[in-house]
Amino acid sequence: MLKSAVTAVALAIASLGSAHAAVLNLNDYLGNANVFSFTDFSAPYADVQGAILAGGNVTLTSYSVNVNKQSAYGQYSLVVGGNLDFSNGSINNGNVYVGGSVTYPSWGAPLGKGYTTVSGTAPVNLTQLASGLTKTSAELAAITSTAATSQVGSQIFLTGSKSAVDVVTVSTAMMNSGSEFVLSNFATDATIIVNVVGNSATIQGGYQQFDKYNVLFNFVDATKLNINSGANISILAPAASVDGGQGVIDGNVVVKSWSSGVQINSTNAFVSTNVNGLVTAIPEPETYAMLLGGLGLMGFMARRRQKAAAPAR
Repeated sequence: MLKSAVTAVALAIASLGSAHAAVLNLNDYLGNANVFSFTDFSAPYADVQGAILAGGNVTLTSYSVNVNKQSAYGQYSLVVGGNLDFSNGSINNGNVYVGGSVTYPSWGAPLGKGYTTVSGTAPVNLTQLASGLTKTSAELAAITSTAATSQVGSQIFLTGSKSAVDVVTVSTAMMNSGSEFVLSNFATDATIIVNVVGNSATIQGGYQQFDKYNVLFNFVDATKLNINSGANISILAPAASVDGGQGVIDGNVVVKSWSSGVQINSTNAFVSTNVNGLVTAIPEPETYAMLLGGLGLMGFMARRRQKAAAPAR
């Protein structure tokens, strides 16, 4: 049994250090949350159909959360690292964790029957989660593109390689001047990773041709992201602030901060996919546990061997 445990740990260490491909499981990383804002999240008169994670303060006005019963970490509709100010609306199908103070309407907590507000230990280390997702964004951006990109007027043409996973690189200048994406030569149900380079990007115009694919827009450089359209895509923008705008994003959304009435839907979460060139930036919690436990086991065995080999006195 000891030999099997040590072997398992050795394999885990090898896989973490030398992998040439890894599973990009964005939705799992987020614990099934719809949106994660590394710092503050504020929004008026809209909704997030799934759960919200926020490392800072959350301020919601006339807002609905988690109507689609897609709670994070098994039971949470909201995980708030800072303070929560919920003036009116509804929090559905899950508990609320708040690290700081809580302000609810005068009539009481807007929670569905059987749910409550909890404090104490957060269900996830939000700082660690943000750090891991930032690394993942950088790793994705470093992968060589497999699809061709061109622009004619307001149309941005993407030509795939018929691979199960295609990687595309576009600039924020192309997105800011374009109003329609035109896709060709992508495999049926392909995963498309769109690496966007540049500091300020705008989602605008027609994104309909992405609807039949598993799509992640990775805004690795962006510090500002403007949303003025509807798109069935997931967004990874670890350094970007979203302010104002309009439209609907259906997918996982990861940003630095959010202050917008853009609606976020939960029916199009990013599907876990094996990506060549990606190194797993966030090992699963059980991998960490096995690794730490195994290292302790190997240390114990080494000490026992040393003691057994030492000459008698």
